[in-house]
Amino acid sequence: MRWVAAVGLISAGLVLAGCGSEAVSGDAETEGVAAGEPAFSPCDDIPDDVVRSLGVDPTTKERDIMGVKQPGWNICGWMGAGPSLSVFATNHSLDDVRANQKNTEFTPVDLEGRSGFSYREIADTDRRSCDVAVGTSGGAVLISVSYLGVDAVVEDPCVIATRATRGLVGYLPA
Repeated sequence: MRWVAAVGLISAGLVLAGCGSEAVSGDAETEGVAAGEPAFSPCDDIPDDVVRSLGVDPTTKERDIMGVKQPGWNICGWMGAGPSLSVFATNHSLDDVRANQKNTEFTPVDLEGRSGFSYREIADTDRRSCDVAVGTSGGAVLISVSYLGVDAVVEDPCVIATRATRGLVGYLPA
């Protein structure tokens, strides 16, 4: 299954900044979203017709990484005849994405007045994947396109990721 091949690529993209802990005092407030979790849920908040328009199959939707919730992230991925598409929502900022030493080739992307850029992971020496990061008021959303397994790379993943992001930008939180 191509999802197994994606685990390494996806999990490598999750580490954006060093982890830390701080003591917290006061009373907890009840909220609809767990503390530290992004409010945007790509699997729930992106309509199936939009997913289909991006060239992936909404029935292949897979939440999280192989069904395992990643703390601080809401993740959804879809497969298609070509590269896979994954959308990661996080409370990490665009500055955190840029500061990650595993990322390289930052290129600004025009997203209808929104802050964003494409980038690649240094480990992707075969240039089979690319991500676009879009700033939100609560962090960032990352749109990732990857050719998995032995699928031939027929179009630059950064071109596809940028096109997908432009198709999704209206559904992403401001």
